[in-house]
Amino acid sequence: MIQDTLNKLIEDCSIEFKYFVTIPYRFKQTDLRQVHSDNRGLRRTIRDFYQYQIRTWFFTEMHTDPDSKHFGGFHRHLLVEDIPPERWRTPSKRMERFLSEHDAEALFTALSGGIPTDNQKVVLLKRVLRLHSSVPNGTLGVVVKPITELNGVLGYCLKQAGREISIADVVDLNASDLDLSNKIWKTISRKTERRKIFCVV
Repeated sequence: MIQDTLNKLIEDCSIEFKYFVTIPYRFKQTDLRQVHSDNRGLRRTIRDFYQYQIRTWFFTEMHTDPDSKHFGGFHRHLLVEDIPPERWRTPSKRMERFLSEHDAEALFTALSGGIPTDNQKVVLLKRVLRLHSSVPNGTLGVVVKPITELNGVLGYCLKQAGREISIADVVDLNASDLDLSNKIWKTISRKTERRKIFCVV
């Protein structure tokens, strides 16, 4: 039900998610309100850097491995759009400065009217995400993968919904680019409530 609703929303709003992102915490994070606050900060970080209204959806997952030091804590998954070719061809000043320091080849490609490779885009997005204080540094701090099969990724993001944690806590509606104003959204938690979702930019 929930996955079908989100898939329909993706279709109706012409969203083309490009990247699947996983972000752990450095420590056992059990404060869901802080997770949601961090998500809102990440959304601002992404948009401020690229100077583009990139649509992002945020999902929360609980660590369920009893042997993990993070058992019972949370980590996050994101679905993130790519920026359009024209943004690469006319990068923001911040993008130019950042690329000149970290990937001069990608900057040269962009300023020459080309588009950086998928690998260059992934490396840049990782660096951008690490600008937010909630994202750990290091190779294991953030994982960004191009999406090849969106329905499977979406199912993965929703796998704990209504089980380990409620749907309302799995899908971060406040941080995600979802407006509660059109379609019926059923939240399965201690009580069922009706919410509405629509396209947001």
